[in-house]
Amino acid sequence: MSTHTACYGPTQFVEANGIRFAYRRWGKRNGLPLVFNHHLNGNLDNWDPAVLDGLAKERAVIIFNMQASQVLPVEVPATFAGMAKNAEAFVDALGLKQIDLLGFSLGGMVAQQITSTVLN
Repeated sequence: MSTHTACYGPTQFVEANGIRFAYRRWGKRNGLPLVFNHHLNGNLDNWDPAVLDGLAKERAVIIFNMQASQVLPVEVPATFAGMAKNAEAFVDALGLKQIDLLGFSLGGMVAQQITSTVLN
């Protein structure tokens, strides 16, 4: 387990779909990582650190800024399917083949779109 926490972990960056995603990853490296999709106008700092760090005791936790939260001028998709495509590109850019996915509000709709795409 890393010594990083939700508040004291390095912010990293990965590019996918023409977007530079900011993210943090910590916790156990083995096992299925848990990826969080935030709410409308949220960012990776809007999750409760106590919840994240509790989960990170047992598994890898990944939080990231979805495209809509970027400062850089990018075209924001107008559909959940478009947002899901970008979130999937982020996961692919990290080289993850399998994840658990959690979303809140808008992030929950994006997570549902991702899972419906995978299941169909």
